[in-house]
Amino acid sequence: MARHHPRTIIRRDYPRRVLAIRVLIVLALASLLLGAFGLGYRNGSFSRVPLNDANDAFRARISELETRAELDKQALTSLMESLANSRGVITELEGELAFYREVMAPEELAEGVRLRIPRFMPTADPLRWRYELVVQQGKPAENRFIGELKLRLVGRVLDELEVLDLPDLDERLAGEPLPINFRYFQRFEGELTLPPGFRPERVEVDLMMRKPKTNSVSVAHDWSEVMVYTL
Repeated sequence: MARHHPRTIIRRDYPRRVLAIRVLIVLALASLLLGAFGLGYRNGSFSRVPLNDANDAFRARISELETRAELDKQALTSLMESLANSRGVITELEGELAFYREVMAPEELAEGVRLRIPRFMPTADPLRWRYELVVQQGKPAENRFIGELKLRLVGRVLDELEVLDLPDLDERLAGEPLPINFRYFQRFEGELTLPPGFRPERVEVDLMMRKPKTNSVSVAHDWSEVMVYTL
C-alpha cells in the first residue's frame, strides 16, 4: 500500500513591503478626501448668495421710513400746539370784543361815570385772588374823568368783623388808592392775598371824582356776586 506524504508550501513574507503598501493606500485615500473637500469649498464660495447687500438695503430703507415717521410726528405735534394756541388767542379776542361792546354800549346809560361789577377769580392758592375793576363813562362824552377809586373787602375772621382795604392786600399798590384818569373807560387788574382765616362777605367800592366835576359814587356787592370761576 502506497503512502501519501503531505506537501509542504513555503511562502516568503515581506512585512515591510506590506506596511509600505498600506501606508500608500492610506495616503492616497487622504489625498482624495482633501481634494474633494477643497473642490467643494471652492464651488460653494463661488455660489454664495450675497445676503449682506440686501440686508444693508433693507436697513437703509427702514431707517429712512423711521426718519420720515419721526418728522411727521413732530410736524403733527407742532400743528396741534399751534391750533391750541390759536384757539386760546381767538377765545381771548372774543372775550375782549364782548367786553368793549358792553363797555361802549350807549343805551340806558346815565351821564357821568359808571362802576361795573368787580370780578374776583380764584388761583391755585386759595388765599390769592385775581381781580378786575372797570370804571367807564356813561353817555358818550369828550370829558376826561379824574379822581380815585377805593375798594374794601368786608368779612370775618372767626366771628370778628374785619374791613380790609385793597391797597393793603395788593403789594403792587403800595398802600395807595387806584388813580382814575380816563376818557372812555379804565380797567384795573391785579392779585390780592387774603389773610389766613378771613372769609369775605361783601365788596364795597367808592369812586371820588374831581373832574370834570366833583362827584362820588358808592356801590356794594355780596361776595357771591363778584366771584367768577373760569376754566
